[in-house]
Amino acid sequence: MAEPAQTIAIVVLVVIMIVCTMAGNAMVCLAVLLVRTLKQPPNFLLVSLAVADFFVGCIVMPLGLTQLLTENNKWILPSFLCGVYTVLDLALCTASIVNLCMISVDRYLAISRPLRYSAQRTTKRILYYIAMVWIAAAIVSLSSITFLYSARTKSDEANKTSETCDVPQNPAYQVGATIIAFYAPTLIMVIVYVKIWRVSRRLAQQDKVLGVESYVNKAIPDRIPIPDKRESQTSQTSEGERKLLHRPSFMLHNLKFHHARNSTEHSQRSENKAQKTLGVMMGIYIVCWLPFFIRALYCALFEVEPNTTFDVVVLWLGYSNSMLNPMIYCKYNKEFRVPFREMLCCRFSTLQNVMRHEEFNNKFGDIKCVRRTESNANGNGNAGEVMMTM
Repeated sequence: MAEPAQTIAIVVLVVIMIVCTMAGNAMVCLAVLLVRTLKQPPNFLLVSLAVADFFVGCIVMPLGLTQLLTENNKWILPSFLCGVYTVLDLALCTASIVNLCMISVDRYLAISRPLRYSAQRTTKRILYYIAMVWIAAAIVSLSSITFLYSARTKSDEANKTSETCDVPQNPAYQVGATIIAFYAPTLIMVIVYVKIWRVSRRLAQQDKVLGVESYVNKAIPDRIPIPDKRESQTSQTSEGERKLLHRPSFMLHNLKFHHARNSTEHSQRSENKAQKTLGVMMGIYIVCWLPFFIRALYCALFEVEPNTTFDVVVLWLGYSNSMLNPMIYCKYNKEFRVPFREMLCCRFSTLQNVMRHEEFNNKFGDIKCVRRTESNANGNGNAGEVMMTM
């Protein structure tokens, strides 16, 4: 049994992890639910990930804490709760990992096939991805019940009582479960992220060659034609009226120029931020889960009991990934950072207005229009400048 001070420190640390995990993932779900601009099919994958991580903090971590505080990690709760803990642990952690894999695949398709996949990226398709995630989690978790029952039967025949609550250590099960739950999704994520990096690099080189300004000049011509000299000479309009007629052309040209430039830059920034967020998520995920799955496979293949302090540390390092995912959104994704800030300040009523303002500024920036008043017939005039910030 650990020392009282050490026990208190463990409890405080785990309780902080549980609270942060539940609060962070709940805010992800609320952000997508409350913010209109976030109700897009790709974000449903983030909701699926947040739901899995939320229940890791709500159910799996508290049950794991009870075993963590006992001597030699003994299971002191009713035996049926051991089965609940094991099945939910396998299901939710697998769903969290496979969700990350599906998010990376979705991002790669969006970047490599932007026109075709934008039409295919429907709610139905994303729900199909989510169904695949939870089917894989169900296969890993429900198949463990058979091996758990078999292990308990053997221990009863040998007149042994199982004091710990661990996942089945059958080598065949562990190899299959770790491949489905970790090694296959991780391999896919690494390959996909390398492809994303190559596509992004190629697109960046193309943008440098073409240039944003040439794109604007080709895509946005001046839509109001300038009258030729003969028409201007025979026209009976005054000079002031001609300038008044020409002013909309000037305004439209500048407004559309800024719109195209800022929209292009906003799209590029959004893709870069999404790629950076995905890269950070994948890196932290590998750091959190790789030690646990290497150790799990080693223990199963070499028939080692996973009861050491190292096994406990790597298990809770894996659990910490469920806490870190929302923090990554908050740090690297502005679409979630602003709603998180507003929700933490309990400003739910003004959340929509703040998000609309942020969305407009990100796309268009501050639009300035200078308007001068022409001299009137008496020769008196005032010059003024109008600032349009929307």
